[in-house]
Amino acid sequence: MIGAARASTDAPSSLPAFRRQRQRWFAGFLQTQFWNRDMTANRRYGAVGLLMLPVKAIDTVQPIYGLTALVLLAGFALGGRASVALPALGVIAAKIGFDLATHLWSLHLYRRWIGGPGGTSYTGAALAALIEPFGFQPLRHLGATAGWVLAARRLRAGRAVSWQG
Repeated sequence: MIGAARASTDAPSSLPAFRRQRQRWFAGFLQTQFWNRDMTANRRYGAVGLLMLPVKAIDTVQPIYGLTALVLLAGFALGGRASVALPALGVIAAKIGFDLATHLWSLHLYRRWIGGPGGTSYTGAALAALIEPFGFQPLRHLGATAGWVLAARRLRAGRAVSWQG
C-alpha cells in the first residue's frame, strides 16, 4: 500500500557538515551541467534539452545572485535607502506569507492523511517559513558558492568532482 510507504534520510548534524554537503552537491550539479552542455537548448533531447536544461543553466548562477541580493538589501536597509529596501522587503514578506500558507496547508493535509498530529506542529511550520529566507537560504548559497570554487578547481585540473569533497 502506498500510504504505508516510509523513507528516512540522514541530515547533516552541524553547519560545517551542511556547508560541505551543499558544496559537494552544487559542484556535482555544475560538473553535470558542464559535461552535458551540448544538450542545452538542443531539440534532439526533447523537453529536457529545450526546457529543463536551459532553466538549470540559469540555476548555476543562483548562489551568486542570491548572495548579491542579500548583501544589497542589507546595504540599502542599513544605509538609509528605505525607498529601495522597503519594496524588496515587501516582496520578501509576500514570499514568506505564501510559504507559510503552503507549509500550513501541507501540514494540514499530512495530518489528515496519517490520521493525527504525527509529531508535527503548526508553530514549527510557521517558524520555518519565517526563518528560511534569512537562515537556510544564505547558508545554502554559501555552500553552493564553495561548490563553484570546488568545481572550477577540479574541472581546471581535468578531474571529476569528488563526492568526498
